[in-house]
Amino acid sequence: MPDNSYVAAKRFGPVAASTTAVAVAQQLAGAARNMVLTGTAVNDGSNMVTTVTLTSTANFSGVNFTITGTDESGAVITETRAGPNNNTVTTTDAFLTVTSIVTNAALGTNTSAGFTATTGTAGIVFSGRTRVRGMHGISKATAGIANFRNTSQTGSIILALDSSGAVDYLDPYIPDNGTLFKAGCFLDIGAGFTAITVFYDGPNPIGN
Repeated sequence: MPDNSYVAAKRFGPVAASTTAVAVAQQLAGAARNMVLTGTAVNDGSNMVTTVTLTSTANFSGVNFTITGTDESGAVITETRAGPNNNTVTTTDAFLTVTSIVTNAALGTNTSAGFTATTGTAGIVFSGRTRVRGMHGISKATAGIANFRNTSQTGSIILALDSSGAVDYLDPYIPDNGTLFKAGCFLDIGAGFTAITVFYDGPNPIGN
């Protein structure tokens, strides 16, 4: 029987801060006041959660910015916070993706939205049924465990990878049939890893 699955790869590792990764500098007028984002569901490139920043040279501390996106389990989250005052302000919540930023007043001076350097260690390998086929990791000089959970970041741990407590490359053996996650695979690389690349069953981007 042929194997019709497509093995995709996703890297989980921190990236540097950017004040324009979510929305480049722009002004807002009119009733809509929706910032134009750089994508439909913007991630900082780490595939993990991090906090969102708002930057402007103007005083928008009296303007409310409502940021909507998803958390490390894919659930919708929203945070409303006051805008910057000739500085950069940061959300309290950590976002995996940002899907909209709406203000309650016009912005007459350029304002941008971005991410801090990656603050979290959790993200989503795949949100549907999948099998993890393999992985490659770089461990830190700190012991830790990378947990792969079913359903959400609070679901059952199906697979765990221990850090050696030394800077090293890890290529753990996974049986030929892979490890099954019936309701999605959710990863937290923890404190023991610099980055992990996961190979998993996912949708074929070219459709065959």
